[in-house]
Amino acid sequence: MDEIIFPYELNDGYYAKVKYFGDEFIEYSQRFNFKSDEESLEALCIGIYWYLYGTTALDLNSNIHQALANLAEYRRAFPEDKPFIDELRGKLLTKFLFRPYKKNNEKLTKENLDLLINFLEATGDYIDQIPHFRDFTHDLDDCIGLTKWFCKNSGKYLGEYTSSLEKYLENNGTAHLMEEDVIFYHGHELEYHLNMLGAEIMNRLYRDDYDKRPRKAILLPSCMNANNKRCRAKEERLGHVCTFCNPKCNVYKIAERYPNNEVYIISHESTAFKGARKQDKDELGIIGVTCVLNLISGGWKSKNLSIPPQCVLLEHIACKNHWLNEDIYGEINLDELNLKI
Repeated sequence: MDEIIFPYELNDGYYAKVKYFGDEFIEYSQRFNFKSDEESLEALCIGIYWYLYGTTALDLNSNIHQALANLAEYRRAFPEDKPFIDELRGKLLTKFLFRPYKKNNEKLTKENLDLLINFLEATGDYIDQIPHFRDFTHDLDDCIGLTKWFCKNSGKYLGEYTSSLEKYLENNGTAHLMEEDVIFYHGHELEYHLNMLGAEIMNRLYRDDYDKRPRKAILLPSCMNANNKRCRAKEERLGHVCTFCNPKCNVYKIAERYPNNEVYIISHESTAFKGARKQDKDELGIIGVTCVLNLISGGWKSKNLSIPPQCVLLEHIACKNHWLNEDIYGEINLDELNLKI
């Protein structure tokens, strides 16, 4: 196999650096009088998305927004129709929403925030963030102030982990055009950094509630057993469960290492928690393992279901669904996972 260029790649120093960045973020955000660190994270997300997607959001036709939003909702309700819906959404997203970054000079007003939410809803990628943005009542100017600080400082702490992103996208510039993940795939470096910081802030926000839960579950993406073509994992209510068929598999190793915890293989972030019952929502705390661009969405998805999360990042992308020509084993920092347990 040729040398793989990853859009992001972590190393042993990552978790220390993102912790320092988290400390600076919380200290800086205090000057804006947010009512909580979660509200400061919401403000930063709004500001970054406005910075990256505001010009496209302002130009988005309301009929196109509604059509794409309806298709995304239909896709979630009827997953058996996913191939047909994805083909149609991919064409519409590429034609109407996929635009090169263009500097946005428009003021972020309540009306423009509504237009930004329409854009995010149309993409289908931010469904779990949107309720937080609809309920946001803080001064929107502070979103911009926080974003300017983030743009100035994120590269100092996190830039080395996305240093290959530009080259990766240049090498794959036409990849995923006319596909439903075209916006997701071509994510800007700032969005990677936003999710990295977001995971750190969420881990702090939800740690106490997580610790109080009597059951702990580790949710692993299917790429962590990607090369096990004859995986015999058994489907259960909350996900697939390892049956220990391959000692070389990373899922096997984690399930064996943590016998007192529930370990589930999740095929896609959208399928997580679909089988959760009230008892699960009352008892479970989860550690979600995922690639960077899914972190904030997955964290708020869990929190919106009253299941307190912790996050551990994949060391690099690993699946051919979005990123590579073939699957490779997904890996994580086991020391970090052990700290989260």
